[in-house]
Amino acid sequence: DFGVPQNRQRFMILGVKKEKIGNFQVELPQRLDGLNKKFTTKDAIYDLEQVTPTHDVEENSLIYTQKKQLTPLQKYYRSNNDTGMIFNHINTQSRGMSLQRFKAIKEVGGKNFHSLSNELKDNTYSDSARTQNTIYLRLNYDEPSPTVVNVRKSMWNHPKNAVALSIREAARLQSFKDDFVFKGTKDQQYQQVGNAVPPLLARGVAETMLGLFGDEPEFPLIDELS
Repeated sequence: DFGVPQNRQRFMILGVKKEKIGNFQVELPQRLDGLNKKFTTKDAIYDLEQVTPTHDVEENSLIYTQKKQLTPLQKYYRSNNDTGMIFNHINTQSRGMSLQRFKAIKEVGGKNFHSLSNELKDNTYSDSARTQNTIYLRLNYDEPSPTVVNVRKSMWNHPKNAVALSIREAARLQSFKDDFVFKGTKDQQYQQVGNAVPPLLARGVAETMLGLFGDEPEFPLIDELS
């Protein structure tokens, strides 16, 4: 509802002293006024499909070589980034059983760990039948992402390529612009993304709060996403 390409439900409370806003009713906005669509996973990360991620946090920048027409959301992500590079496009170098599972899920058009054969489940979890649907989740280009967590621990994989989702791709699903660079170890960077409040959601709330005080943003979010 605020431009974040993700289904993410969170409980939020806004409070303000009565004398500060008079008779205005304090409410969260239901939808970003003027946004006529919900962005999908494809809107967010499709342009990175042909940019092979690195596996080393020391190699934190790659040449951004995209030949696809950018979606409005991708243009927003690339704004203010005139370096010609993509940062934090780093993922886990999957080997062995993990790689076999990624390939198998892709081949059968599966969705997650439950799409695997019993042989590939390999007693990884004490009770495979009770494994959460978000484990080995394969994203769907045509839908918003589910709630982004530490996608490395949950072994999320790319909607088209049989590889782990990168830090930058997860950050895009959280609505971070490409010029926001994450630091730390690989797992720390994945965790930072998963723990974050989506910036576009935070901005939507902030713009609503400005309105309660009779003010307005200098650069409304809807103008950037149009």
